[in-house]
Amino acid sequence: MRILFFIIDVRPKGNSDDSAIGPYEQGHIPNALYFDPTLDLTGESSFFPEAYSLGEKLGKLGIGNEATIVLYDDGKNRNSAKAWAALYFIGHNNLYILQGGFKAWLHAGKPVSTEVPTFTSTNYKISPREDMVKTIDEIKKGINNPNKVLIDSRAKERYTGEREPKYAKAGHIPNAKNYTAKEVFNDRGLWKSKEELQRHFTPLEHDEEIIVSCGTGTSACLNMVALIEAGYSNVKIYPGGFKEWIDENNPVATGEE
Repeated sequence: MRILFFIIDVRPKGNSDDSAIGPYEQGHIPNALYFDPTLDLTGESSFFPEAYSLGEKLGKLGIGNEATIVLYDDGKNRNSAKAWAALYFIGHNNLYILQGGFKAWLHAGKPVSTEVPTFTSTNYKISPREDMVKTIDEIKKGINNPNKVLIDSRAKERYTGEREPKYAKAGHIPNAKNYTAKEVFNDRGLWKSKEELQRHFTPLEHDEEIIVSCGTGTSACLNMVALIEAGYSNVKIYPGGFKEWIDENNPVATGEE
């Protein structure tokens, strides 16, 4: 009988050594499979893995196109959101993130396993959302297009240029709007409800192309998940983000827009 429900643990190992014992090996949700955020969900020179390779891995693990997938990490949601976006990119639709992650599972007193499950392999057919990932050239061309909205997901003080702890320049890509990624969570660190997210993103029009970005892509995934949960369908991502933008010495804006 074909399994239609899968749980995937995406907690990082914290060690580049493939043989290292990581959180998954120490204990995970029973019957959960494991995807390494670096090895399985990132390409050699790209933010997302090559679509065919990810689809092949899904099929080998027994996950078909129709399967419901629940993702979880340590509760910070960054790796879960990256995994969600990567799977959405190759065409998967039935995607969910476990509220509170593995910490919430433990807090609820649920069982933990060290067994690695195996399922009958299948053929996963990828249907990549080809235009979901935007390049820097596309950002340059659309920077003044009123039907496109570029979102900067970083903290407000970094967006305005008041503080920049990581990069050589401070500020943001001109015309970008600031929707700080952490604002999609409530004061307990849990994802806000669909209704709360709809209110949060109210200024955005549903017929606009919304492109999420941040510094190098990960925080943008949080906003992507939240926007789609809120009912926005035309959501894209510019993973190169502010880092790639300033590396090419493009103009930078400061203050609010």
